[in-house]
Amino acid sequence: MKIALTQRILYHNKIAYDSIEHGWYNLLKDHTLFLIPNTLTQDFDSVAQNYDGLIITGGDDSALRRTIELKVASAFMKQIKPILGVCHGAFLLTDVLDGKLEEDINHRKNHSVHYRDNDDIAVNSYHSNIISVPPPTATCIVQDDDGNCESWVDNNIVAVVWHPERMEIPWLPEEVLTKFPI
Repeated sequence: MKIALTQRILYHNKIAYDSIEHGWYNLLKDHTLFLIPNTLTQDFDSVAQNYDGLIITGGDDSALRRTIELKVASAFMKQIKPILGVCHGAFLLTDVLDGKLEEDINHRKNHSVHYRDNDDIAVNSYHSNIISVPPPTATCIVQDDDGNCESWVDNNIVAVVWHPERMEIPWLPEEVLTKFPI
């Protein structure tokens, strides 16, 4: 699969750099990767046309990053290609598709989530938000102990709140892998 990935923006000595978590290289080692630059001077429709799927990665939000991600996600949606939102990406997609986010006061790094018939899976968290209500047309497939949505599916758009690229043994629900086979 040819996969496009968004990147966070880091600043060093007042210069902006695009950055990607190294775990993605290992998780996606059997695929061709394209790292989307955080520049507005690119043809987002061409990116969507040339790649099989989009991953909106985790990391800090910024106005420029959000603009880039919305433009490229829109292009992938127009071409009905799969999109996977991870952490920041899950929150971004939830927000723009009319789901509801809340601040997570009890921020935790490692916890269990509930999948299907009460299967508990250990995942990680590096965020301070929760998805209290997934987008209206989405189906929540994984929940935390408080009943908040940790993963949802909406046609060819899928989201997970944890970071599979940071897990020793990465895990994604079958419903996610069906839509985005990595």
